[in-house]
Amino acid sequence: VGEIPIDLKGSYFRCGPAMFSAGSIPPPKTSIIQPRDGPPVPDGQNPKRMVQHPFDGDGGMLGVTFSGDGTATVRYRYVRTIAFTNERRKGQRLYRGMDSTRELGFSIGEGLGNDIHTPLFRHHLQPGLNKNRKNTSNTRAIYWGKRLLSLWEGGQPYKLDGLALSTEGRSQLGGVLQEQDPFGSKMVIDPVKNRALMYGVAQDAKSSQVTVYEFNDKFRLVEEGEEENEGKVSIDVPGLAMLSDMAVTPNYALFVQPAVSAGVQFLFVKEPGKVVTVEKAPATLHLVPRVGSTKSEPISIEIPCDGVVEAELQFCNAYEEGNKVIFDAIRADGSHKSKSTSGQWPWVSSRDDYVQMASKKSLWRYEVDLETKTVTKERLTNAQCYFGGVQPSQSTLKHDHIFMAIGGLGDEIAPPQGIARFNCSSRSMDSWMPSSHEFCGEPMFATKENPSSPDDGYILSVVFNGKSEESELIVLDATAISAGAVCRIPLCL
Repeated sequence: VGEIPIDLKGSYFRCGPAMFSAGSIPPPKTSIIQPRDGPPVPDGQNPKRMVQHPFDGDGGMLGVTFSGDGTATVRYRYVRTIAFTNERRKGQRLYRGMDSTRELGFSIGEGLGNDIHTPLFRHHLQPGLNKNRKNTSNTRAIYWGKRLLSLWEGGQPYKLDGLALSTEGRSQLGGVLQEQDPFGSKMVIDPVKNRALMYGVAQDAKSSQVTVYEFNDKFRLVEEGEEENEGKVSIDVPGLAMLSDMAVTPNYALFVQPAVSAGVQFLFVKEPGKVVTVEKAPATLHLVPRVGSTKSEPISIEIPCDGVVEAELQFCNAYEEGNKVIFDAIRADGSHKSKSTSGQWPWVSSRDDYVQMASKKSLWRYEVDLETKTVTKERLTNAQCYFGGVQPSQSTLKHDHIFMAIGGLGDEIAPPQGIARFNCSSRSMDSWMPSSHEFCGEPMFATKENPSSPDDGYILSVVFNGKSEESELIVLDATAISAGAVCRIPLCL
């Protein structure tokens, strides 16, 4: 529907959970080992093969390349991780380390531990390579330095071919990572310095280590910083650091560490749902000086607790303004959940189900005064929102707008359905909502081929049709979201 704009040129990549029934594609005919539980079956047909939470599904990568002549090429493939290959060969679900956590239901961890969209408990806490800690490589796609990677919180990224989307194996980023090093699922690009920042967290009950890596445009660590740790900065933080996102300013990398505790049993048991307690107490904001920054010392500041835990903040962007650091984030509140039912396919069959599995999410602004070492916060909008981001040219800098997915019921809890452009100055929102049976995913800003202004671009998002159970890629004008889709591209998925 509609024509693909000729000033839309480049490749769109998106990664997410895609295979929920282990071994859903048959092994190669030449494989000696054939599936023990028979050929692949549809999701939900064999409970023994099903994951307990959608976030535990194996990753799939979507690639759409726009040629600049009104045409687009679509491809899609599963990320062939080691775990994926093992389960494919045997036709069985082999990795069950998170089952005991998922079976505790959606109200654990102050309602955030098993949140249906972005659970706080994302992986087993046994470090290194083991059968409990399954690297599903399903969280985020990044393209930097001519490399396409799929990320997962807690393990090494996987490298894929940008054209065929074939999996080339785990990546140690040119020797930056050791085989058992933990690694994060977020990359922030600094458009001023033309650098990419990533992080890793080595977790322990009493103390954790956070390492921030800074890469040049060739995906090599920048040649700045201390001689023995060139291109990276590490700090120790007290307690078990449950970190799953990062924001960046010209001088700092930002992390929010929720207040959690791990008992003595952590020495023997590593299932997060059994040993980690999320506390209603102030979270801690850590500001880690960037490589080469004049800010030499890390800063840690308590965020006042207002009764809702800061345990799953999703950063939109951060910037510096005088002696302040300001960041906008989508904040989750799961305190409304009253029952603790565990998830079973199809997980959600009604809105009542959804309300008990998903948290209330709203957009907040945090202001950090570096002189007084205090943090203040205010809610920018109470609309149910997801997946916030800014245009690439304003990353790490003061931003004008935030693009995000929104629910279809205003302030009430509802799945991501429409797309919105939030104006940070006027606090107004320009939004578009598809048909009642259609649901949009994360929006991505794509700059036009020859932009006339920083705002001149398109918003791309995948929309799922609940009636036909098929997906399309929609393209919207970033300056006129409410006008609706410029075009729709069938993905045959």
